[in-house]
Amino acid sequence: MVLIYNVATMSDLRQRIGDPRQVAGYQRVQLQEGRGRGNELLLVRNGSGLSFQISISRAFDIGLCELFGIPVSWLSATGPVSPAFFEKDGREWNRSFEGGLLTTGGLTYMGKPNVDEGEALGLHGRISSLPAELLRSEAVQTTDTYDLIFQGRVRHSSAVGEYITLTRTIRTSLGVNRISIVDEITNEAFSPVEHMVLYHFNLGFPLISETCRIHIPEAQARRWIQGDGPLAGWDRFKEPSDTAPTVLLHEGIQGENGWIQLSVENEVLFNNEEHTLRVSILYPREACPFLSQWHNSTRGEYVLGLEPGNTSTEGRALHRKRGTLPYLQPQEIRRYEFLVDFSLLDQT
Repeated sequence: MVLIYNVATMSDLRQRIGDPRQVAGYQRVQLQEGRGRGNELLLVRNGSGLSFQISISRAFDIGLCELFGIPVSWLSATGPVSPAFFEKDGREWNRSFEGGLLTTGGLTYMGKPNVDEGEALGLHGRISSLPAELLRSEAVQTTDTYDLIFQGRVRHSSAVGEYITLTRTIRTSLGVNRISIVDEITNEAFSPVEHMVLYHFNLGFPLISETCRIHIPEAQARRWIQGDGPLAGWDRFKEPSDTAPTVLLHEGIQGENGWIQLSVENEVLFNNEEHTLRVSILYPREACPFLSQWHNSTRGEYVLGLEPGNTSTEGRALHRKRGTLPYLQPQEIRRYEFLVDFSLLDQT
């Protein structure tokens, strides 16, 4: 275990507390008000300053996320929304887009609304509106570690259509400000099925402001798929404005040992001292070769989306036309993995 509270082992820590939940733990709660009434959440705190919410009722996505009480995730104006309010047509997906640290898009289509083989497809698919079955919520203690492990399974299925499951495992540990996310997406049916998936990481103020720096490795190509203009300044953010949101696509990002690392950092005032707040996202390049960067500096919205995916967000019809539409074969399993690290650094 990393040194924490002046102790270095779980054995030493346990001698000083009656229950490990004094330091780190989780609670399962149910919302009672508004459009989110009935939604179930896991409230997680890792004892090292990291706390976050897992939405059981919404694809096991991750909602509000804070480091030492500083919000790093973005929350939208919808507030909590039950899956019952999901609207699939056009861009109406936004009416139930809560934001949060991670919103999943897919699993058979995602990206902008389009018509594919006569089927009208809305924004980003339906997976984020589907409740999960909670398979595991557990604190696992060894001599040197204390891990909080959560697992949920979501069925993306139809009686006479696709049958895909998403099994997600989320883990964090005492003393380490990191969230590990591992997904296994399986075609449980006996026919191939289209497969598009998007990991919509949403970062907000105070991590995001006109002084933040966005670090994305070199790419073979960068191009606008929403908005236009020069590419200079893509690694910066703007003050709140009336500027329309833009989406920049990064293709062929260079990785190290097959992994891509993204990071965003900013100076923040915490306890009357200047610190550097940083969030880093690490994932295998092969699984998500495309990265969409959603830059929305609109007043009252103000969010940066870093969105790894197995295709671009230009729509399923376009990828079918190009011959770049992925499929899941019968009983095939695809694995997606992300490590999200959080730090608050002293300025020297």
